[in-house]
Amino acid sequence: MIKEKSFEEAMQELESIVKQIENEDTPLESILKLYERGTELSAYCQDILSGTQEKLESLQPGTEKPETEQ
Repeated sequence: MIKEKSFEEAMQELESIVKQIENEDTPLESILKLYERGTELSAYCQDILSGTQEKLESLQPGTEKPETEQ
């Protein structure tokens, strides 16, 4: 679980994780843990972005959500 972080803090941590994963000296076990953490952070950031988009859409009069095709 991610403790309350700002979007910017989460993105900085994600960038750090990517650098560590790209480092050839990082052991495989560490890469797996970093990947799991990165997945959590990515979902956390996506939730923030989705919430922000919904708020912006609600502030714009006459804006409707596009219907998804089924």
